[in-house]
Amino acid sequence: MTPMKYSFEPVKEVSVWQLTAKIVVLAGVLMAYSYCFLLTVNSVLKLAH
Repeated sequence: MTPMKYSFEPVKEVSVWQLTAKIVVLAGVLMAYSYCFLLTVNSVLKLAH
């Protein structure tokens, strides 16, 4: 078997896409947490009044 040769360009491109995907996933998780947090605060404020 011949060793696989990697050129730098596709590897860099893949890492950029992986980084973008991680940022998008992280942003989605943070938005979900903040939405749940706002719902909790809203329900607590409704209970207080």
